Amino acid sequence: MFVEKCFTERAQIENEARGVSKSGTESRKDFFHYLFHAVDPDTRKGYSNDELFGESESLIIAGSDTSAISLAAAFFYLTRYPHAQEKLAKEVKSAFASVEDIKGGPALYSCQYLRAFIDETMRMSPPVPADLAREVQEGGIVVDGQYISEGMKISTASYCMHHNPDIYPEPFKFRPERWIVDEKDDCGVSPESVSLAKSAFMPFSAGPRGCVGKNLAYLEMSLALAKIVYNFEIRRDHSSNLGGGRPDAIKGRRTVDQYQLRDIFVAIRDGPVVQLAKRIHMD
Repeated sequence: MFVEKCFTERAQIENEARGVSKSGTESRKDFFHYLFHAVDPDTRKGYSNDELFGESESLIIAGSDTSAISLAAAFFYLTRYPHAQEKLAKEVKSAFASVEDIKGGPALYSCQYLRAFIDETMRMSPPVPADLAREVQEGGIVVDGQYISEGMKISTASYCMHHNPDIYPEPFKFRPERWIVDEKDDCGVSPESVSLAKSAFMPFSAGPRGCVGKNLAYLEMSLALAKIVYNFEIRRDHSSNLGGGRPDAIKGRRTVDQYQLRDIFVAIRDGPVVQLAKRIHMD
């Protein structure tokens, strides 16, 4: 298992470094280093190996798989919605003089359609599509007028929330514009509808237990997509619909232009198969 191998090797390095650090040589101080040496102030005990492995597994999966899933989905939608791809490429090229200039900062954050494209990708195909359950504490709780007794586990699946037609009209249509207020009101995207969409948007969960890596994930995806569309036109390989739905599939899997995910806490997926064509930039 990949995570187990990484954990074993990294723990061995830390154990070997204990003696070395005393002689004056510092070990690599990454996130795992601080977990490995953490001590509970009350019990004065550190993490057990099982606890360290669990934390490592969560960090690797949450910190890499989720971004990879979203980028794969973004490539799928770039090929299925070429008008959206060209709109995105135009915005990126207007914000940056060269691909080398694309980096985190005000210019990247000003790319409104880029952020909308990423958000619509995660709405359509959330990397953690199912529920993150919470156990009701002593005394129970009332949710939307419904009493739920203590000990029950409750949750909201992001996939279901993201495809609620009362919140997201035409929920199975990929439409990044739904995240941008239309000042002229030509597309019917009002401040109220954008606010409602954002209030129900939960690819990173929500509240104090939301993903701590949210901003880093947005930066990673923004940089990757901006650089790709600046340099390349992403084309669909018509010999393959890998990743898309099929009309003859089971109910819920028939939307051809929706990137299909299968839930195992984080999603697993196939494809897509794409072709890249170098863009010619006219100076």
